[in-house]
Amino acid sequence: MTVTPPATVTPGPVPIRAHPVPGSAGGLRAARKLLRADPLAGLVRLRQTHGPVVQLSSRPLSAFLVADPDAIADVLVGSHRSYRRGFVRRGPGSRGTAVQPLTIVLGQGLLTSSGELHRRQRRLMQPLFHHQRIFEYGETFAAIADVRAARWRNGQHLDIHDEMIEMTLAMVTKTLFDVDVDADTDRDIVAVIRAAISENTVAARKALHTGFELLERLPLPSARRRRETRQALDRVVYDLIERRRREGAEGRDLLSLLLSARDADSGDGMDNSQVRDETLTIMLAGHETTANALTWTFHLLGQHPEVAAALHAELDGVLAGRRPTVADLPRLPFTDAVLSESMRLYPPVWAMSRYLVEDRVVGGYPLPAGSTLLLSQWVVHRDEKWWPEPERFDPARWLGDRVDPDRPRYAYFPFGGGPHQCIGNSFARTEGVLALATISRRWTFEPVSGLKITPEPLVTLRPRDGLPMTVRRHG
Repeated sequence: MTVTPPATVTPGPVPIRAHPVPGSAGGLRAARKLLRADPLAGLVRLRQTHGPVVQLSSRPLSAFLVADPDAIADVLVGSHRSYRRGFVRRGPGSRGTAVQPLTIVLGQGLLTSSGELHRRQRRLMQPLFHHQRIFEYGETFAAIADVRAARWRNGQHLDIHDEMIEMTLAMVTKTLFDVDVDADTDRDIVAVIRAAISENTVAARKALHTGFELLERLPLPSARRRRETRQALDRVVYDLIERRRREGAEGRDLLSLLLSARDADSGDGMDNSQVRDETLTIMLAGHETTANALTWTFHLLGQHPEVAAALHAELDGVLAGRRPTVADLPRLPFTDAVLSESMRLYPPVWAMSRYLVEDRVVGGYPLPAGSTLLLSQWVVHRDEKWWPEPERFDPARWLGDRVDPDRPRYAYFPFGGGPHQCIGNSFARTEGVLALATISRRWTFEPVSGLKITPEPLVTLRPRDGLPMTVRRHG
């Protein structure tokens, strides 16, 4: 096997190890059994037992866990052209088939595309997330969070995950489509969006399995529901696209900006199909992931009242009871640190996959083309080599002299990295911090005594049975 030397983002060559990759030498069945039983604990255990590069399966396809920050930096940045998004799944013969599950819902948007298409789309869309645009979106985020939190009652029992899902849905539909979830005229649109997200989020994980495409075409009730919700969502989105085109795409919503975007070299814009794919990509990134980040943040604050007290002290001092704005963010470092630490412990995207398009050295091991690499934020964010007391919720580790200057860049990567880093990371982070500040200036959250909250690693990381909590008025 000819191995291409890695182009790294750190000085010095990566030595090639003489011994094989440690870990399971079993087949895909053994790897799937591990991941189905408890993937989060199982992957952490493999990292602790075998090191930062672990073989998950060797036959009929090769799959590896990669938990070394420098190797992750090479995959995402230094040598990203040697990898593609997705994974290799067994198919006819022994070579397997490359799969990107989220294309079921998102098509070829920024989150799923690669190569020249991805580069072109990123150039077109980058101006949509300029800091001035984010400032404008931020005002909407805070206003919506304020309205929804004002509906709660002191002592009320709520499923915080449901509340965050609904709140971020309101945020993303307003900024993306200029659609108001509470307006009678828009409720049908919102109902279609809500149903499509609910039905198809779980379906994306099922695409891991051989034969999924065939099952999706069968007249099974679950498959039929997913198809129908996707078709209904497409009708709604294409109708909104045509409506904006007729109006000249002069609005400030993201859909209008997508339709107005032009390539600087060719002057070409996007056709309706590509606008649809990018619209749904923004919807997922700005809705599902932020809702989960906020859900886990309130869970952690409920478990750590001393951290919640420090958060409230900062908000009281800076805001004095008023609604926050984007201009307040530099004066809310602890609030920002709370969200950062929450996304370390409960990253909204808990793992990413890449597959090799050529033979390559990864973390010192020569791996063959076609290998699937699992890069897990959950595992790396809990590595005690980079995070002292990794299970401890400690936002102060992000502040001042507590920040470790020697910690590798990719010891923390909730938004990915490199050319494929989430283009909406500033959008999502602003959304998250402003929602956290807006809600926490009024409310505290108490956990339900004796209730175990279990993370469920689907495409994103959700609490398996929701997050019941009691809200208490602050101050």
